[in-house]
Amino acid sequence: MEPVLTAEAQLLNDVEALRTRYSNTQELYREVCAVMFFRYGMTPTANRLYQLVRKGSMSAPAEALAKFWSQLRERSRVTIDGPDLPESLRSGAGELLTALWKQAQEAAGEALAALRAEAETRIADAARAEEAAVVRIAGLAAELAAEREISGAARKELAALRHQLAAGEAINAKLRQRVEDARKELNEQHAWFRTVERDHAASLDKLRVQLQAERDAAVAAHRQAVEEREREHAALLRLQKALETERDAGAAALESQRAELRDVVSQLAGLHQRIGMLEGSATAAAAARDDALQVLAAVRRELAVAQAEAAAAAGRAAALETALHHTAGRAGPATPRKRPPAG
Repeated sequence: MEPVLTAEAQLLNDVEALRTRYSNTQELYREVCAVMFFRYGMTPTANRLYQLVRKGSMSAPAEALAKFWSQLRERSRVTIDGPDLPESLRSGAGELLTALWKQAQEAAGEALAALRAEAETRIADAARAEEAAVVRIAGLAAELAAEREISGAARKELAALRHQLAAGEAINAKLRQRVEDARKELNEQHAWFRTVERDHAASLDKLRVQLQAERDAAVAAHRQAVEEREREHAALLRLQKALETERDAGAAALESQRAELRDVVSQLAGLHQRIGMLEGSATAAAAARDDALQVLAAVRRELAVAQAEAAAAAGRAAALETALHHTAGRAGPATPRKRPPAG
């Protein structure tokens, strides 16, 4: 919206336009007088003219103003010509018309002044309204700029969110596919685990049966070893009684044979302890099939060693009994001893 110019601003613009058209100082002052008087209804003065034009000396606007008033009076004078009219009538009619002209000019000037005052009031109101509108427009422009900035940021954020949403949907699709693949793999693993579990359960059942058989064999061997130990103990008691009668004759041999018997008893105790350890190993073997098979193999080897050592111990006991029998035969008759069965 273009600003509404006041009468003073319009007058200054008109004076600047006249400067470009008239280079002569007197002509320029005369035209400015005409514009002030006829266009704006202002009474020109020499001081006011000089303030507007500022050209030449102070006498230039006064001279131009005098010529303007003289020309204006000449133009406003009315002359009535008629060959038959007396001079006094013509002169009176002219003065009457001149007075009427002046009154008409004064009335027109007053109406023009009223119109100018009303126009200036309207111009002032329009200027104030324009200022308010400019302020309002500036506020609206600022609000619009802020809204545009917010809208731009919102559009950028929306684009970023849409991009993130698309990326999230792609990631979700990949994750769903991975979950589906993992579910299929898990189902396959469950089927394989069930198969392995059934096979493992069957293997464990077989292993339990085998371990039970081995445990029964170990218990029987332990029982046989205990019985052998008891027989050995009974034999030792008999030997001790037989040896008491031969103490004086075979003290040295008897002491050596007692030491050997103590070794045999110690070996038998060790065998008993190892048999107990073998039983514990056989019990622990049920926890894992591979370890149980290894333990079972070890148990078998240990059991074979124990049986071999028991047989060796039985052989040594038999040899000892033979030696004692021979010693007792030299010393006197002795109670015959039943040879224990080999383990």
